Amino acid sequence: MPRLRRGWPLAPALVLCALLLAVPPLGLAAAFNGALGVPFLAVLFFLCYALGAGAGLGAGLGMTAALAVAVNVASLGFSPVSLMITIGPWLAGRVVRSRRTMNEQLHARNQELESERELFALESVRYERARIARELHDIVAHCLSLMVVQASAGQRLPEADRAGVTSALESVAEAAAQAQTEVGRLVELLDGQPPAGSAAGLDMIDELVRRASQTGQAVTCRFLGPCGQLTPAASEAAYRLVQEALTNAVKHAPGASVDITIDGHEASVAVNVVNAAPPHRRSGLERSGGSYGLAGMRDRVTACGGSLTCGPTPAGGWQVSALLPAELG
Repeated sequence: MPRLRRGWPLAPALVLCALLLAVPPLGLAAAFNGALGVPFLAVLFFLCYALGAGAGLGAGLGMTAALAVAVNVASLGFSPVSLMITIGPWLAGRVVRSRRTMNEQLHARNQELESERELFALESVRYERARIARELHDIVAHCLSLMVVQASAGQRLPEADRAGVTSALESVAEAAAQAQTEVGRLVELLDGQPPAGSAAGLDMIDELVRRASQTGQAVTCRFLGPCGQLTPAASEAAYRLVQEALTNAVKHAPGASVDITIDGHEASVAVNVVNAAPPHRRSGLERSGGSYGLAGMRDRVTACGGSLTCGPTPAGGWQVSALLPAELG
């Protein structure tokens, strides 16, 4: 019965309207105005409410008006009560219908927001994993590449050259200590703690050049123009870019010359790393890594509002160029 009243109120209303209109021809007007009218009026009340809550605006209002007329016909005269038990319940049904529609819309919106929240959480986890993988790649790939190259060079030295072996081992230990320091800083950042030391930036590029030179690379670095107006994030992005470019040069072009240029302008800082064509020797590290380097550099530079281009040079080498926006102030 509730489903019939809420889902199809027009059919019961039509039946009731016909019954009310049949009251005068059947001579039941006196009975309708007496005890017979109570059940009719009760059913009429709930049907008018159902017309407002379950039927459309035009059909519900038209049938309610027809019922109001039928009540007046059945009672053999106009009565304000007929409006109270027809139009009043219909208006109440319309209010309930609007509230029900609003609740359904809010429920659908809440489900949509919940789905968006879950997707955002999954995307955040994916992004965070990618960021951690990028950080670990930048740290481990660079330091391990230097360690492997220095260890290999130390193995090739004659036993009598103890000074050379010692220097190679010192370089390996230095690279390992640097990796340990940077991994510790990464752990502090992931744990929500402020890092104990300062973040890597342009002022530490000279240290990268020195370590790469110890592997046999001929590395030069030039600072042109004002280069100190980068934000900390952009400065670290520039450092990581040079670090990755040097790592790739050590791995894929061992012994080739590398030229680093950091050119500061009024609104931007250009970072260019160009290595010459690789000589005819291999480092043994060509297949190491997981292809995160270029993607990581691009993500870092893009996050700072800059742009990155990478590709081979006409001379057979490789060039990495980034344009980072300067901090206005």
